[in-house]
Amino acid sequence: MPVTLFYSYAREDEALRDELEKHLSPLRRQGIISSWHDRRIQPRVEWAQAIDDQLNAASVILFLISPDFLASDYCYGREMRRALERHEAKKAIVIPVLFRAIASK
Repeated sequence: MPVTLFYSYAREDEALRDELEKHLSPLRRQGIISSWHDRRIQPRVEWAQAIDDQLNAASVILFLISPDFLASDYCYGREMRRALERHEAKKAIVIPVLFRAIASK
């Protein structure tokens, strides 16, 4: 049974997410992982429910961290909150991936 990955990312980072998927494609081909992100939502499917369903089913949740991710109320608020709840309940593993540097003063 493959490990199910959920990509939590800001739309502005879609190209970087695609690159990460390319790097993980050998694992997908071998049946080690399966992955999901919001671009896989089918037409006429309610997008928020589709995201919630996949987020609740994933065994690994990747936070693709960038300034846009942190600025997104949906990513930072809704997806991160639910993912961390699942992580604390030991129902999923959350892995933050620094995609783009976040400026510090």
